[in-house]
Amino acid sequence: MARVTIGKYNKVLHMVRALLVSVFCLILTGCGLTESHSKTDHEFLITPGIGIKNLSLNDSIQHAKTQFSSEFVAKGSYLFLPAKGLDVSYGEDGRIRAIFLYYKLPGYVAFDGITDKGIGKESSINDVLKAYGSPSREGDSIISEFGSVPGAHEHTITYAHQGIEFTFWDKKLADIRVIRPQ
Repeated sequence: MARVTIGKYNKVLHMVRALLVSVFCLILTGCGLTESHSKTDHEFLITPGIGIKNLSLNDSIQHAKTQFSSEFVAKGSYLFLPAKGLDVSYGEDGRIRAIFLYYKLPGYVAFDGITDKGIGKESSINDVLKAYGSPSREGDSIISEFGSVPGAHEHTITYAHQGIEFTFWDKKLADIRVIRPQ
C-alpha cells in the first residue's frame, strides 16, 4: 500500500514540475506582461533626462551621426532629422543638450516612440499629468504667424527635475523634449 502512495506522490510531483516549467516558459517569452511594460509597438522608448536608443543627452555630434543616423543635417547648433521626426540641439562643446521628438511638426515624419510611462502620439494633457504628476512648470500661449502652426493654442508641461517636457498644440501632443534634469 505504501508503494501506491509513493506512485501517486511521484505522479503529482511530475505534474507540478510540468506546470512550473510551462509557467517559466511563458514568462521567458513575455506572456503576461502588463500593457504599460509592453513597448514593442514603437521603435523607440523615451527615457526622461537621458534620451532614446543610441541618442542620449551629452553624446557628441560624431556619436549621433555614427551611432544613430548618418542622415543628420547640421545647421547652427542643431542636427535635423525630419525622416525620423526628431532634432537635437548641441552646445559649443559639441555635446547634445536637448532632444526634440516631434509628433505633429509640418515637414517631419511623426516620431515613433513613447515614454517609459507610456506617453506618446495619442496621449492627452490629462494622460501626462496622471503619469508624471504635478509639473515644475506649465504654460500657455498662442503660436505667432511665424511659428509652425500659426494661431494654435500651445500648452507646455515641464518636469525639470525629471528631464522631460511636453508641448501640445490645440490639445494634441506636438512634441516631447528630453532635457537635462535640474
